[in-house]
Amino acid sequence: MKFLCLPGAYGSADKFQVQLAPLVNELTSDGSAIFRFVDAPCEAVPPEGFEDFFGKPPYYRFIEPDEKETGDTDVLSRIRDFPECDTAEDTMRELMKEGVASSVISTNRAIQYLFDIMDKEGPFEGIIGYSEGATVASTFLLAEQKRFEETGRKPQIKCAIFFAGWPPLDPSNYSMVLSDESDLMINIHTCHIIGSLDPYVAGSMALYNTCEPDTAYIFDHGKGHTLPREKGVIKELGDVIRNMMAEASA
Repeated sequence: MKFLCLPGAYGSADKFQVQLAPLVNELTSDGSAIFRFVDAPCEAVPPEGFEDFFGKPPYYRFIEPDEKETGDTDVLSRIRDFPECDTAEDTMRELMKEGVASSVISTNRAIQYLFDIMDKEGPFEGIIGYSEGATVASTFLLAEQKRFEETGRKPQIKCAIFFAGWPPLDPSNYSMVLSDESDLMINIHTCHIIGSLDPYVAGSMALYNTCEPDTAYIFDHGKGHTLPREKGVIKELGDVIRNMMAEASA
Protein backbone atom coordinates (compact mmCIF):
# COMPACT_ATOMS: atom_id res chain seq x y z
CA MET A 1 0.00 0.00 0.00
CA LYS A 2 1.35 3.42 -0.98
CA PHE A 3 1.06 6.21 1.61
CA LEU A 4 1.31 9.97 1.11
CA CYS A 5 2.98 11.43 4.22
CA LEU A 6 2.29 14.95 5.51
CA PRO A 7 4.54 16.53 8.18
CA GLY A 8 3.47 18.79 11.00
CA ALA A 9 3.68 22.58 11.02
CA TYR A 10 7.25 23.93 10.86
CA GLY A 11 8.46 20.51 9.74
CA SER A 12 9.61 19.20 6.39
CA ALA A 13 9.52 16.01 4.37
CA ASP A 14 13.09 15.15 5.43
CA LYS A 15 12.42 15.72 9.13
CA PHE A 16 9.20 13.72 9.04
CA GLN A 17 11.00 10.86 7.33
CA VAL A 18 13.48 10.78 10.24
CA GLN A 19 10.69 11.00 12.82
CA LEU A 20 8.71 8.20 11.20
CA ALA A 21 11.72 6.01 10.36
CA PRO A 22 11.04 3.26 12.95
CA LEU A 23 7.50 2.72 11.65
CA VAL A 24 8.61 3.02 8.03
CA ASN A 25 11.25 0.35 8.64
CA GLU A 26 8.67 -1.89 10.32
CA LEU A 27 6.16 -1.63 7.47
CA THR A 28 8.68 -1.84 4.62
CA SER A 29 10.47 -4.86 6.12
CA ASP A 30 7.79 -7.20 4.79
CA GLY A 31 6.61 -5.08 1.86
CA SER A 32 3.43 -3.97 3.62
CA ALA A 33 3.79 -0.33 2.58
CA ILE A 34 5.79 2.25 0.67
CA PHE A 35 5.93 5.93 1.57
CA ARG A 36 6.10 9.27 -0.24
CA PHE A 37 7.02 12.24 1.96
CA VAL A 38 6.17 15.76 0.79
CA ASP A 39 6.91 19.26 2.06
CA ALA A 40 4.03 21.58 2.85
CA PRO A 41 3.65 24.38 0.28
CA CYS A 42 4.06 27.42 2.60
CA GLU A 43 7.46 28.53 3.91
CA ALA A 44 7.20 29.42 7.60
CA VAL A 45 8.98 30.81 10.65
CA PRO A 46 8.47 29.05 14.02
CA PRO A 47 6.92 30.99 16.91
CA GLU A 48 9.43 32.79 19.10
CA GLY A 49 10.88 30.42 21.67
CA PHE A 50 10.10 27.26 19.66
CA GLU A 51 13.08 27.36 17.28
CA ASP A 52 15.00 24.63 19.13
CA PHE A 53 11.92 22.40 19.30
CA PHE A 54 11.51 22.37 15.51
CA GLY A 55 15.21 22.02 14.68
CA LYS A 56 17.07 23.66 11.83
CA PRO A 57 15.37 25.20 8.75
CA PRO A 58 13.77 24.87 6.29
CA TYR A 59 10.34 25.14 7.91
CA TYR A 60 7.02 24.65 6.13
CA ARG A 61 3.30 24.78 6.86
CA PHE A 62 0.18 23.69 5.01
CA ILE A 63 -2.07 26.30 6.63
CA GLU A 64 -1.26 29.94 7.36
CA PRO A 65 -3.31 33.09 8.06
CA ASP A 66 -4.82 34.66 4.95
CA GLU A 67 -3.68 38.12 6.05
CA LYS A 68 -0.56 38.55 8.15
CA GLU A 69 -1.17 42.15 9.22
CA THR A 70 -4.56 41.89 10.93
CA GLY A 71 -5.24 41.90 14.64
CA ASP A 72 -6.42 38.28 14.48
CA THR A 73 -4.17 35.58 15.89
CA ASP A 74 -2.66 32.57 14.18
CA VAL A 75 -4.28 29.58 15.89
CA LEU A 76 -0.87 27.97 16.45
CA SER A 77 0.13 30.93 18.61
CA ARG A 78 -2.57 29.83 21.07
CA ILE A 79 -1.03 26.45 21.84
CA ARG A 80 0.94 27.92 24.75
CA ASP A 81 -2.36 28.29 26.62
CA PHE A 82 -4.31 25.31 25.33
CA PRO A 83 -7.74 25.24 27.02
CA GLU A 84 -9.14 22.37 29.09
CA CYS A 85 -12.89 21.81 28.88
CA ASP A 86 -15.35 19.02 29.66
CA THR A 87 -15.27 17.49 26.17
CA ALA A 88 -12.83 17.40 23.28
CA GLU A 89 -15.30 19.36 21.18
CA ASP A 90 -15.74 22.05 23.84
CA THR A 91 -11.95 22.36 24.08
CA MET A 92 -11.60 22.92 20.34
CA ARG A 93 -14.46 25.43 20.33
CA GLU A 94 -12.75 27.39 23.09
CA LEU A 95 -9.46 27.31 21.19
CA MET A 96 -11.10 28.55 17.99
CA LYS A 97 -13.23 31.29 19.56
CA GLU A 98 -13.31 34.83 18.16
CA GLY A 99 -10.11 36.41 16.93
CA VAL A 100 -8.59 33.43 15.10
CA ALA A 101 -7.23 34.46 11.73
CA SER A 102 -8.94 33.11 8.61
CA SER A 103 -6.92 30.53 6.67
CA VAL A 104 -9.27 29.77 3.77
CA ILE A 105 -6.79 30.65 1.02
CA SER A 106 -3.94 28.43 2.22
CA THR A 107 -6.26 25.56 3.17
CA ASN A 108 -7.82 25.55 -0.28
CA ARG A 109 -4.34 25.72 -1.82
CA ALA A 110 -3.13 22.83 0.35
CA ILE A 111 -6.02 20.59 -0.72
CA GLN A 112 -5.42 21.36 -4.40
CA TYR A 113 -1.69 20.75 -3.87
CA LEU A 114 -2.47 17.25 -2.58
CA PHE A 115 -4.91 16.53 -5.41
CA ASP A 116 -2.17 17.52 -7.89
CA ILE A 117 0.39 15.22 -6.24
CA MET A 118 -2.04 12.32 -6.26
CA ASP A 119 -2.93 12.89 -9.91
CA LYS A 120 0.75 12.98 -10.90
CA GLU A 121 2.19 10.29 -8.62
CA GLY A 122 -0.79 8.15 -7.61
CA PRO A 123 -2.59 6.06 -7.00
CA PHE A 124 -2.13 6.37 -3.25
CA GLU A 125 -4.15 3.99 -1.11
CA GLY A 126 -3.24 5.60 2.21
CA ILE A 127 -2.41 8.93 3.80
CA ILE A 128 -0.43 9.73 6.95
CA GLY A 129 -0.43 13.03 8.81
CA TYR A 130 1.30 14.30 11.92
CA SER A 131 -0.16 17.23 13.89
CA GLU A 132 -1.07 19.90 11.30
CA GLY A 133 -0.47 17.26 8.63
CA ALA A 134 -3.19 15.13 10.23
CA THR A 135 -5.64 18.03 10.10
CA VAL A 136 -4.84 18.57 6.43
CA ALA A 137 -5.02 14.84 5.68
CA SER A 138 -8.45 14.54 7.30
CA THR A 139 -9.64 17.68 5.51
CA PHE A 140 -8.42 16.18 2.25
CA LEU A 141 -10.42 13.01 2.91
CA LEU A 142 -13.59 15.07 3.29
CA ALA A 143 -12.68 16.91 0.08
CA GLU A 144 -12.33 13.56 -1.72
CA GLN A 145 -15.75 12.52 -0.41
CA LYS A 146 -17.23 15.85 -1.52
CA ARG A 147 -15.73 15.53 -5.00
CA PHE A 148 -17.13 12.01 -5.30
CA GLU A 149 -20.61 13.23 -4.37
CA GLU A 150 -20.40 16.08 -6.89
CA THR A 151 -18.64 14.38 -9.82
CA GLY A 152 -18.71 10.63 -9.21
CA ARG A 153 -14.90 10.46 -9.20
CA LYS A 154 -14.00 7.65 -6.82
CA PRO A 155 -11.63 8.54 -3.92
CA GLN A 156 -8.14 7.05 -4.02
CA ILE A 157 -7.53 6.85 -0.28
CA LYS A 158 -8.70 3.69 1.50
CA CYS A 159 -7.19 4.29 4.93
CA ALA A 160 -5.52 7.00 7.00
CA ILE A 161 -3.05 7.17 9.88
CA PHE A 162 -3.21 10.22 12.14
CA PHE A 163 -0.52 11.12 14.66
CA ALA A 164 -1.50 13.74 17.27
CA GLY A 165 -3.94 15.49 14.95
CA TRP A 166 -6.74 18.01 15.23
CA PRO A 167 -10.16 17.78 13.58
CA PRO A 168 -10.64 18.37 9.85
CA LEU A 169 -12.00 21.51 8.24
CA ASP A 170 -15.23 21.42 6.27
CA PRO A 171 -14.17 21.66 2.58
CA SER A 172 -17.32 23.66 1.85
CA ASN A 173 -16.62 26.54 4.24
CA TYR A 174 -13.35 25.66 6.07
CA SER A 175 -14.90 25.76 9.52
CA MET A 176 -13.67 23.14 11.99
CA VAL A 177 -15.71 19.92 11.91
CA LEU A 178 -16.84 18.85 15.38
CA SER A 179 -18.85 15.68 15.86
CA ASP A 180 -21.46 17.22 18.16
CA GLU A 181 -22.44 19.90 15.64
CA SER A 182 -21.78 18.40 12.19
CA ASP A 183 -22.99 15.35 10.28
CA LEU A 184 -19.76 15.17 8.26
CA MET A 185 -17.84 11.97 8.90
CA ILE A 186 -14.67 10.40 7.50
CA ASN A 187 -15.96 7.10 6.16
CA ILE A 188 -12.76 5.12 5.51
CA HIS A 189 -10.58 3.04 7.86
CA THR A 190 -8.51 5.20 10.19
CA CYS A 191 -5.83 4.65 12.83
CA HIS A 192 -5.37 7.35 15.48
CA ILE A 193 -2.03 7.34 17.30
CA ILE A 194 -2.33 9.46 20.42
CA GLY A 195 -0.20 10.19 23.48
CA SER A 196 -2.06 10.28 26.78
CA LEU A 197 0.48 12.87 28.00
CA ASP A 198 0.03 15.09 24.94
CA PRO A 199 -1.18 18.50 26.17
CA TYR A 200 -3.23 18.73 22.96
CA VAL A 201 -4.78 15.25 23.19
CA ALA A 202 -8.27 16.78 23.08
CA GLY A 203 -7.57 17.66 19.45
CA SER A 204 -6.72 14.03 18.69
CA MET A 205 -9.92 12.83 20.32
CA ALA A 206 -12.01 15.42 18.48
CA LEU A 207 -10.49 14.11 15.24
CA TYR A 208 -11.22 10.51 16.26
CA ASN A 209 -14.84 11.47 16.92
CA THR A 210 -15.26 12.69 13.33
CA CYS A 211 -14.43 9.23 11.93
CA GLU A 212 -16.65 6.21 11.33
CA PRO A 213 -16.44 4.45 14.73
CA ASP A 214 -16.73 0.92 13.32
CA THR A 215 -13.52 1.35 11.29
CA ALA A 216 -11.50 3.68 13.55
CA TYR A 217 -8.58 2.22 15.50
CA ILE A 218 -7.02 4.10 18.42
CA PHE A 219 -3.49 3.45 19.72
CA ASP A 220 -2.05 5.19 22.80
CA HIS A 221 1.75 5.21 22.98
CA GLY A 222 1.56 6.79 26.43
CA LYS A 223 3.79 9.80 25.79
CA GLY A 224 3.38 13.38 24.59
CA HIS A 225 2.99 15.25 21.29
CA THR A 226 5.57 13.00 19.64
CA LEU A 227 5.85 10.02 17.34
CA PRO A 228 6.56 6.61 18.93
CA ARG A 229 10.03 5.14 18.40
CA GLU A 230 10.46 2.31 20.95
CA LYS A 231 10.95 -1.08 19.31
CA GLY A 232 8.18 -2.92 21.16
CA VAL A 233 5.67 -0.12 20.65
CA ILE A 234 6.51 0.09 16.94
CA LYS A 235 6.04 -3.66 16.50
CA GLU A 236 2.63 -3.52 18.19
CA LEU A 237 1.61 -0.45 16.18
CA GLY A 238 2.80 -2.07 12.96
CA ASP A 239 0.51 -5.03 13.58
CA VAL A 240 -2.46 -2.72 14.24
CA ILE A 241 -1.78 -0.84 11.00
CA ARG A 242 -1.40 -4.07 9.01
CA ASN A 243 -4.79 -5.23 10.29
CA MET A 244 -6.32 -1.90 9.29
CA MET A 245 -4.78 -2.07 5.81
CA ALA A 246 -6.05 -5.61 5.32
CA GLU A 247 -9.59 -4.61 6.28
CA ALA A 248 -9.45 -1.49 4.11
CA SER A 249 -8.32 -3.52 1.10
CA ALA A 250 -10.85 -6.32 1.55
